[in-house]
Amino acid sequence: MTFPTWNDLIQQYCTVRHILPGVGSSVPNPHYEDLSLRRYNYSPRLDKDACRLVFLNGASNDSKQNTLRRGGRFIWCQNLRYEGPGHDSLRHISFTVDGGAKRFTVGENNVLCVPSNSFVSNNRYFRTKDKTFIPFSAPLGYENIWHQMAQNQNIEVVSLRDQIFNDNPYIPGTLVAPRMGYFYPDVNHARPPSLGEAHPYGLLLGPSLHNNSETGRDFYRVRFGGTTYERVHPVQMEIINEV
Repeated sequence: MTFPTWNDLIQQYCTVRHILPGVGSSVPNPHYEDLSLRRYNYSPRLDKDACRLVFLNGASNDSKQNTLRRGGRFIWCQNLRYEGPGHDSLRHISFTVDGGAKRFTVGENNVLCVPSNSFVSNNRYFRTKDKTFIPFSAPLGYENIWHQMAQNQNIEVVSLRDQIFNDNPYIPGTLVAPRMGYFYPDVNHARPPSLGEAHPYGLLLGPSLHNNSETGRDFYRVRFGGTTYERVHPVQMEIINEV
Protein backbone atom coordinates (compact mmCIF):
# COMPACT_ATOMS: atom_id res chain seq x y z
CA MET A 1 0.00 0.00 0.00
CA THR A 2 1.24 3.48 -0.90
CA PHE A 3 0.56 6.08 1.78
CA PRO A 4 -0.57 9.59 0.79
CA THR A 5 1.63 12.53 1.68
CA TRP A 6 0.61 15.24 4.11
CA ASN A 7 0.14 17.55 1.13
CA ASP A 8 -2.08 15.02 -0.64
CA LEU A 9 -4.38 14.77 2.38
CA ILE A 10 -4.58 18.54 2.75
CA GLN A 11 -4.95 19.57 -0.89
CA GLN A 12 -7.34 16.78 -1.88
CA TYR A 13 -9.57 16.88 1.18
CA CYS A 14 -13.28 16.44 0.43
CA THR A 15 -14.18 20.09 1.13
CA VAL A 16 -11.79 21.35 -1.58
CA ARG A 17 -13.44 21.74 -4.98
CA HIS A 18 -10.31 22.35 -7.04
CA ILE A 19 -6.65 21.39 -6.72
CA LEU A 20 -3.99 23.93 -7.63
CA PRO A 21 -1.16 21.91 -9.23
CA GLY A 22 0.64 25.01 -10.47
CA VAL A 23 0.49 28.77 -10.72
CA GLY A 24 -2.56 29.92 -12.67
CA SER A 25 -4.04 26.43 -13.09
CA SER A 26 -6.57 24.27 -11.30
CA VAL A 27 -8.21 20.87 -11.77
CA PRO A 28 -11.30 19.36 -10.12
CA ASN A 29 -10.58 17.50 -6.91
CA PRO A 30 -11.57 13.82 -7.53
CA HIS A 31 -12.28 13.45 -3.80
CA TYR A 32 -14.59 16.44 -3.45
CA GLU A 33 -17.87 15.64 -1.66
CA ASP A 34 -20.96 17.87 -1.77
CA LEU A 35 -22.00 16.52 1.61
CA SER A 36 -19.05 18.34 3.22
CA LEU A 37 -20.73 21.69 2.52
CA ARG A 38 -24.41 20.76 2.91
CA ARG A 39 -26.69 21.56 5.81
CA TYR A 40 -28.82 18.76 7.28
CA ASN A 41 -31.73 19.82 9.49
CA TYR A 42 -33.59 17.90 12.17
CA SER A 43 -36.42 15.77 10.78
CA PRO A 44 -39.94 15.43 12.23
CA ARG A 45 -40.03 11.92 10.76
CA LEU A 46 -38.83 9.35 13.28
CA ASP A 47 -36.27 6.63 12.47
CA LYS A 48 -38.72 3.78 12.95
CA ASP A 49 -39.06 2.14 9.54
CA ALA A 50 -36.51 4.17 7.57
CA CYS A 51 -33.45 6.34 8.15
CA ARG A 52 -31.54 9.12 6.40
CA LEU A 53 -28.37 7.92 4.72
CA VAL A 54 -25.79 9.94 2.79
CA PHE A 55 -23.50 8.17 0.33
CA LEU A 56 -19.88 8.90 -0.50
CA ASN A 57 -18.35 8.83 -3.98
CA GLY A 58 -17.20 5.25 -3.49
CA ALA A 59 -20.79 4.00 -3.24
CA SER A 60 -21.22 4.61 -6.97
CA ASN A 61 -18.17 2.57 -8.06
CA ASP A 62 -20.79 0.06 -9.13
CA SER A 63 -22.58 1.76 -12.04
CA LYS A 64 -25.84 0.10 -10.96
CA GLN A 65 -25.78 2.27 -7.84
CA ASN A 66 -25.23 5.68 -9.43
CA THR A 67 -28.65 6.83 -8.29
CA LEU A 68 -27.43 6.83 -4.69
CA ARG A 69 -25.26 9.85 -5.44
CA ARG A 70 -27.57 12.86 -5.22
CA GLY A 71 -25.27 15.80 -4.77
CA GLY A 72 -24.80 15.11 -1.09
CA ARG A 73 -28.53 15.00 -0.34
CA PHE A 74 -29.70 12.33 2.08
CA ILE A 75 -31.99 9.48 1.04
CA TRP A 76 -34.65 7.91 3.23
CA CYS A 77 -33.73 4.22 3.08
CA GLN A 78 -36.12 1.42 4.01
CA ASN A 79 -36.02 -2.35 4.52
CA LEU A 80 -32.51 -2.27 5.94
CA ARG A 81 -30.67 -5.55 6.37
CA TYR A 82 -27.26 -6.47 7.72
CA GLU A 83 -25.33 -8.41 5.05
CA GLY A 84 -22.18 -9.22 7.03
CA PRO A 85 -18.55 -8.80 5.91
CA GLY A 86 -17.72 -8.52 2.22
CA HIS A 87 -14.59 -9.61 0.36
CA ASP A 88 -12.95 -6.43 1.67
CA SER A 89 -13.57 -7.56 5.30
CA LEU A 90 -15.79 -4.51 5.83
CA ARG A 91 -19.37 -4.91 6.96
CA HIS A 92 -22.13 -4.26 4.43
CA ILE A 93 -25.76 -3.19 4.62
CA SER A 94 -28.56 -3.42 2.07
CA PHE A 95 -31.76 -1.43 1.66
CA THR A 96 -34.39 -0.12 -0.75
CA VAL A 97 -35.16 3.51 -1.59
CA ASP A 98 -38.14 5.58 -2.73
CA GLY A 99 -40.55 2.70 -2.18
CA GLY A 100 -38.86 0.66 -4.91
CA ALA A 101 -38.09 -3.06 -5.00
CA LYS A 102 -34.46 -2.78 -6.09
CA ARG A 103 -32.05 -3.60 -3.27
CA PHE A 104 -28.78 -1.69 -2.95
CA THR A 105 -25.74 -2.89 -1.01
CA VAL A 106 -22.92 -0.67 0.30
CA GLY A 107 -19.95 -1.09 2.60
CA GLU A 108 -19.70 0.75 5.90
CA ASN A 109 -16.85 2.90 4.52
CA ASN A 110 -19.11 4.60 1.95
CA VAL A 111 -22.16 5.64 3.93
CA LEU A 112 -23.04 8.13 6.65
CA CYS A 113 -26.17 8.37 8.76
CA VAL A 114 -28.08 11.47 9.83
CA PRO A 115 -30.50 10.47 12.63
CA SER A 116 -33.79 12.36 12.76
CA ASN A 117 -32.75 14.11 15.95
CA SER A 118 -29.39 15.20 14.51
CA PHE A 119 -28.39 18.45 12.87
CA VAL A 120 -25.36 19.12 10.66
CA SER A 121 -24.73 22.80 9.99
CA ASN A 122 -21.52 22.87 7.91
CA ASN A 123 -21.50 26.61 8.51
CA ARG A 124 -18.59 27.99 6.51
CA TYR A 125 -17.68 30.44 9.26
CA PHE A 126 -17.41 27.84 12.01
CA ARG A 127 -16.58 24.52 10.37
CA THR A 128 -13.05 23.14 10.56
CA LYS A 129 -11.78 20.47 8.21
CA ASP A 130 -10.67 18.14 10.99
CA LYS A 131 -14.27 17.98 12.27
CA THR A 132 -16.16 17.41 8.99
CA PHE A 133 -17.38 13.93 9.96
CA ILE A 134 -17.94 14.38 13.69
CA PRO A 135 -21.64 15.40 13.29
CA PHE A 136 -22.39 12.28 11.23
CA SER A 137 -23.34 8.90 12.64
CA ALA A 138 -22.33 5.44 11.46
CA PRO A 139 -25.28 3.23 10.43
CA LEU A 140 -23.94 0.10 12.14
CA GLY A 141 -23.43 1.97 15.39
CA TYR A 142 -26.99 3.32 15.58
CA GLU A 143 -29.55 1.59 17.83
CA ASN A 144 -32.57 2.55 15.72
CA ILE A 145 -31.01 0.90 12.67
CA TRP A 146 -30.32 -2.26 14.70
CA HIS A 147 -34.03 -2.41 15.54
CA GLN A 148 -35.05 -1.89 11.91
CA MET A 149 -32.66 -4.57 10.68
CA ALA A 150 -33.68 -7.05 13.38
CA GLN A 151 -37.35 -6.61 12.52
CA ASN A 152 -36.70 -6.99 8.79
CA GLN A 153 -34.56 -10.10 9.35
CA ASN A 154 -36.83 -11.58 12.04
CA ILE A 155 -34.11 -11.96 14.67
CA GLU A 156 -33.55 -10.58 18.15
CA VAL A 157 -31.99 -7.13 18.37
CA VAL A 158 -29.36 -8.35 20.85
CA SER A 159 -28.34 -11.21 18.54
CA LEU A 160 -28.00 -8.86 15.57
CA ARG A 161 -26.05 -6.31 17.61
CA ASP A 162 -23.66 -9.00 18.81
CA GLN A 163 -23.14 -10.22 15.25
CA ILE A 164 -22.38 -6.68 14.07
CA PHE A 165 -19.90 -6.24 16.92
CA ASN A 166 -18.25 -9.61 16.29
CA ASP A 167 -17.82 -8.79 12.58
CA ASN A 168 -16.26 -5.40 13.31
CA PRO A 169 -12.89 -5.20 11.47
CA TYR A 170 -11.84 -2.11 13.45
CA ILE A 171 -10.40 -3.86 16.48
CA PRO A 172 -7.58 -2.67 18.76
CA GLY A 173 -4.19 -3.30 17.20
CA THR A 174 -5.42 -2.98 13.60
CA LEU A 175 -3.11 -1.04 11.30
CA VAL A 176 -4.87 1.63 9.25
CA ALA A 177 -3.95 4.26 6.69
CA PRO A 178 -5.49 7.73 6.41
CA ARG A 179 -8.10 7.63 3.67
CA MET A 180 -7.46 10.06 0.86
CA GLY A 181 -10.09 12.78 0.72
CA TYR A 182 -11.60 12.00 4.12
CA PHE A 183 -8.84 12.29 6.69
CA TYR A 184 -7.45 15.73 7.52
CA PRO A 185 -4.14 15.63 9.41
CA ASP A 186 -3.35 17.72 12.48
CA VAL A 187 -0.31 19.50 11.05
CA ASN A 188 0.02 21.96 13.93
CA HIS A 189 0.31 19.23 16.54
CA ALA A 190 2.31 16.67 14.56
CA ARG A 191 4.69 19.18 12.94
CA PRO A 192 6.03 16.94 10.15
CA PRO A 193 9.52 17.81 8.82
CA SER A 194 8.07 18.13 5.31
CA LEU A 195 4.51 18.12 3.96
CA GLY A 196 5.84 16.17 0.99
CA GLU A 197 6.61 13.16 3.17
CA ALA A 198 4.28 10.18 3.34
CA HIS A 199 1.83 10.44 6.22
CA PRO A 200 2.48 7.73 8.84
CA TYR A 201 0.18 4.73 9.16
CA GLY A 202 -2.04 4.45 12.20
CA LEU A 203 -2.56 2.01 15.07
CA LEU A 204 -6.18 1.61 16.13
CA LEU A 205 -6.32 1.88 19.92
CA GLY A 206 -10.00 1.15 20.47
CA PRO A 207 -13.45 2.75 20.45
CA SER A 208 -13.67 6.46 21.16
CA LEU A 209 -14.68 7.58 24.64
CA HIS A 210 -17.26 9.83 22.95
CA ASN A 211 -19.34 7.01 21.42
CA ASN A 212 -23.09 6.80 21.94
CA SER A 213 -25.24 4.11 20.30
CA GLU A 214 -28.45 6.09 20.92
CA THR A 215 -27.25 8.67 18.40
CA GLY A 216 -25.08 6.39 16.29
CA ARG A 217 -21.82 8.03 17.34
CA ASP A 218 -19.32 5.30 16.51
CA PHE A 219 -15.77 6.66 16.37
CA TYR A 220 -12.33 5.22 17.07
CA ARG A 221 -9.16 6.32 18.81
CA VAL A 222 -6.25 6.04 16.39
CA ARG A 223 -2.59 6.94 16.80
CA PHE A 224 -0.96 8.13 13.58
CA GLY A 225 2.75 8.44 14.22
CA GLY A 226 3.04 10.35 17.49
CA THR A 227 -0.41 11.95 17.31
CA THR A 228 -3.55 10.38 18.78
CA TYR A 229 -6.88 11.29 17.19
CA GLU A 230 -9.81 10.78 19.55
CA ARG A 231 -12.72 10.65 17.08
CA VAL A 232 -11.94 8.99 13.76
CA HIS A 233 -15.02 8.01 11.74
CA PRO A 234 -14.90 4.62 9.94
CA VAL A 235 -15.05 6.40 6.55
CA GLN A 236 -11.79 8.24 7.34
CA MET A 237 -9.44 5.26 7.41
CA GLU A 238 -8.47 2.21 5.39
CA ILE A 239 -7.40 -1.09 6.90
CA ILE A 240 -3.88 -2.16 5.95
CA ASN A 241 -3.95 -5.78 4.83
CA GLU A 242 -0.36 -5.82 3.60
CA VAL A 243 2.58 -6.08 5.99
